[in-house]
Amino acid sequence: MSLSVNSKQQDYINEYCRYVSFKKNLAKNTIDAYKSDLMLFLKWLKQDNYLLLNVDRVMINSYLAFKLDNGSSVSTIQRTITCIKSFYEFMHDNRLIDKNPAILIENPRKRRKLPTIISEEEVEKLLNAPDASTVRGLRDKCILELLYSAGLRISELLNIKTNQISPEKPFLKIKGKGDKERLVPIGSYAMNLLISYIDTYRSKIKSNENIDILFLNESGTLITRQACWEMIQKYAAISITNKKISPHNLRHAFATHLINNGADLRTVQMLLGHASLSTTQIYTHIAKERLMKFHQKYHPRG
Repeated sequence: MSLSVNSKQQDYINEYCRYVSFKKNLAKNTIDAYKSDLMLFLKWLKQDNYLLLNVDRVMINSYLAFKLDNGSSVSTIQRTITCIKSFYEFMHDNRLIDKNPAILIENPRKRRKLPTIISEEEVEKLLNAPDASTVRGLRDKCILELLYSAGLRISELLNIKTNQISPEKPFLKIKGKGDKERLVPIGSYAMNLLISYIDTYRSKIKSNENIDILFLNESGTLITRQACWEMIQKYAAISITNKKISPHNLRHAFATHLINNGADLRTVQMLLGHASLSTTQIYTHIAKERLMKFHQKYHPRG
């Protein structure tokens, strides 16, 4: 296969990625994943000297079966199908192909796994685990408090800037998935912790590269997602010994506890930054499941 043909195939993929970035406002990580999926598909096609423009539904299904046989998870297969269907829809709409070979491809069904449930008592123990009398402990306590009290994604938390924290403005303007913005309130307890952290710890860190970022290491470098995960695991092992807790579990707890205490679903959707209400509805299932377990445990007819 000539270099010019290979280049043309990659041009189709790049053009599609530019299209979904501009028209569908997808997050960069999603676009990168789609590009990787299409490049792997192209690599598989080239083994038999096929091109992106001359495949049919049988070939696409064969590729999906190949991925499944080689250990790809159902979620990976689902994303690959979504990507391939979207790609060929783009190609068809732009009259680069006469028929869309992916139009009848179906997604495998995947059971939605409920997140690990953390009770309000367990969250309280976790939030009290860091020693706030130390500079590291105060920083860690602020991170835990914001993850829970604001329901932030870890990527959102690690991008907060110091100038976003002000007692006069007790909310954060968060840029979430797909660069969608939302306002998230900060409670007085979290705000007091953050002001204390900035005054006693963050203001003393000198960093030319990351001067605006709120949460940094003592050396002035950025905190990684993995470091945050390990930090939470450390405090969870001290306070909640029988559960593995991730940053996202605190976001789940934020939503579940709001619903348990009477918050309406639309408000929770807005606070979480979910594009679809159906994504938020998983937390009503958690609340119902907890009620059922409570009934079975304590009611004589449970």
